[in-house]
Amino acid sequence: MKINKLYSIIALLAIIFTSCIPEESPVTPHQSGDVESATAEMGNLYGNQVYFSFKHDSVVSINKIIDWDIEFSSILDTFVVRLNSAKFMTVYNTNKLNFDNVTANDTSNLDVSQWKYDNPSGKLDSTAIGKWWELIKGGEIISKSEVYIVNRGVNERAKPQGYKKMQILGFENNTYFIKIANLDGTDIQEIEIPRNPLKNFVQVTFNSPPKIINIEPNTLDWDICFTKYTELLYTSDGVPTWYSVTGPLLNPKTVAVAIDTSKSFDLISIQDVDKYTFSSNINAIGHTWKWFDLGKGAYIINPNINYILRTQVGYIKMHFIGFYNQSGEKGYPKFEYQRL
Repeated sequence: MKINKLYSIIALLAIIFTSCIPEESPVTPHQSGDVESATAEMGNLYGNQVYFSFKHDSVVSINKIIDWDIEFSSILDTFVVRLNSAKFMTVYNTNKLNFDNVTANDTSNLDVSQWKYDNPSGKLDSTAIGKWWELIKGGEIISKSEVYIVNRGVNERAKPQGYKKMQILGFENNTYFIKIANLDGTDIQEIEIPRNPLKNFVQVTFNSPPKIINIEPNTLDWDICFTKYTELLYTSDGVPTWYSVTGPLLNPKTVAVAIDTSKSFDLISIQDVDKYTFSSNINAIGHTWKWFDLGKGAYIINPNINYILRTQVGYIKMHFIGFYNQSGEKGYPKFEYQRL
């Protein structure tokens, strides 16, 4: 009798527990998007900067690399000033405070290491100009007033663009104040650069007259910019050297990237994304998806390097499939991408 009662209790508990377990719901299959392709028309001399948006599935803006020189951060709580690395620009801090006393003589006998480049990763604490202020007080920034000599780099034909001297006077009422001139003291200009909360950076040209120029699209309207930029690489002798390279730079506010070389493009799925480590360094995609074959005298694309992008519109996989247009001209990166 006791045994029968025990079996009855076990059976009853089994019925209770079974009734508490919800029925399994079938998992809705994840529908990937179609494979799309796009081309960034940088041009044979890489003279264009091309902004592409995955949200819009299109190029949203194109400008010449020579259209601007420096840019000022509109990102909240940052006051960074960056160079246009597409022109191979550098800057030298004279450590002088008297604007008039800075001349071309200050560039004589300078060691190469004294000319600074922006960090290619886009880290806002690693810029060539660096921390130009000495005190932040409320909405006002007190400048160190150091005078910089800006090497404006080269154009798309490697023609030098000359030098300017620049002093950042301060920041107040959400506006940067700068003074610039030629090294001989001519063409002195003071410029006010208001922040634009819709953008990451506001660009300024040193062309005469120097002025704000509308280059970068609104922050949420672009994801990658195809451009030239400077990268610290190593020679065959192991010497660290700055080079001008070509590739897409990320919008760190909208995109982070992981790299996969273990799977073919077709086999990467949404189920893979959890195993990746993502980076928002602006050069995370970089330039190594192509290389120059001396024997063939042409650039070769590696389509087996896959990039997984975490974007505003979800995860996207991308790889490069070409670098030449139909006329055989280089400077036309072609890529495929697909929403996961």
